[in-house]
Amino acid sequence: MARKLVLTVFAMAAAGGALASSALASTTVPLYMSQGAAFAVLGHSCGGIQEQVYATGFASNGYPIGNVHLQTSCGGSGKGGGYKTTTYTATAGVVWTWFGETRSYSVPGGALEAMPATDAYSNRVYNTGTSAFLESVDPQLQPPAAPTGVTASVLLNDETNNLQMNVGYTVDPETAVLLTHSTITATPVNSSAPILTVERIPYFSSGTLAPVEPGTTYLVTVTSTDAEGTSQPSTSLEIHSPNSDGEAETGLPPEAGPEFGRCVKVGGGGAYTNSSCTAESTTETGAYNWVRGAVKGGFKTALKPTTLVKLEATNKEKVTCTGESSSGLITGPKTVGNVVIKLTGCGSLAAPCTTAGLAPGELQTSPLEGTLGIISTTEKEGKETVHPGLSLHAAGKAPFLEYTCNASGVAVLNGSVIAPVASGKMTKTATLKYAATAGKQKPESFEGGAREVLVNQLNEQVGLTLASTQTNEEAIEVNPLY
Repeated sequence: MARKLVLTVFAMAAAGGALASSALASTTVPLYMSQGAAFAVLGHSCGGIQEQVYATGFASNGYPIGNVHLQTSCGGSGKGGGYKTTTYTATAGVVWTWFGETRSYSVPGGALEAMPATDAYSNRVYNTGTSAFLESVDPQLQPPAAPTGVTASVLLNDETNNLQMNVGYTVDPETAVLLTHSTITATPVNSSAPILTVERIPYFSSGTLAPVEPGTTYLVTVTSTDAEGTSQPSTSLEIHSPNSDGEAETGLPPEAGPEFGRCVKVGGGGAYTNSSCTAESTTETGAYNWVRGAVKGGFKTALKPTTLVKLEATNKEKVTCTGESSSGLITGPKTVGNVVIKLTGCGSLAAPCTTAGLAPGELQTSPLEGTLGIISTTEKEGKETVHPGLSLHAAGKAPFLEYTCNASGVAVLNGSVIAPVASGKMTKTATLKYAATAGKQKPESFEGGAREVLVNQLNEQVGLTLASTQTNEEAIEVNPLY
């Protein structure tokens, strides 16, 4: 009931009314750590995780804070009817929202002692035994930060024969788990075409808008919404839609080089004679046509079984991880965006490594963008073969990856990294493999291009070794010859 009351008042304020303190008088909620966050810290849950909660005050950002003691006991039978119980414990520092939700946490937590406190707005936290409570009189509501890294592409959906816009974005990781939805809006410029909008539920970082008006300029923005309100719109992205056939209105041919797309079977009059769209029909009587880009551009990756991830500097310092996962979006014929790679089980010299705000052993990249290019061209018996690759780099001016190992302190990696990609075949799954030897990345550049490697703050090259399986939302081909 408290959440609904606050939401209603916030909506009135957004509509021009005043957010009156009296409307929120003395709402009390219990403070606890979400079971998902508790499991992430403890690593075990046998019949649930018990919590002892101690509120200690208010953080510099205004939210209530405290420490939580976590405990769970796991048992199992042994030979001869023996029975052994193992108890797992941990402490975590927690920042709560005004509704008692877990906003963020850190390990280890501080001292387990109760410290009632009142802030400048008469909101207070207090403790009863091993339980903590928040009494909010005038909560200083903070809507989430605006999404960043917005990308958009417009493609012809050959199933509906309409243009559609694929939009990707990155939400603020600090409040990502608290979001109720994100809203994507495409507003036409100097056009009577309708405004396009779609809501996406939490954990999604992309959406599709349709039908898109041909030959029209749109301004694309994304907002995030949680219980405390709606963010400011993201920085607007301008995109001009192609004609009704999905062709750019400039009349210029597509840029040469490899690109993402789909080789689609047609009834006749196709430009290609084979199902990979690599053999052109000189008489335009082929059975296949090439459709640029992806209609469903989402993809995920997972580390190949029995393999490890390695980050090794040229000075032999090495980080090894046992798990990897990522997600991203094909944003155009040659580009990907909203790629976030998460590594788990990471350590160096027997000490765990971590990214700020994540559990021990977890590393996470900044949102990444990527571009297709040509690694090399080989020739055999008079036939040339193009070997394409994908280069990934951080969006904006963010570092590629920033992490801390107890043995060596903070490492900040900047730059980009290239992986070969399979080509000439429509597929939903493919292997993505980054290779390095003694800290040296292979390859280090595209054909005739600048050097693209990862370097740390000491300007030492850091090689990435990673073999993962990429699963696409739909069958996609990288055509090396287009």
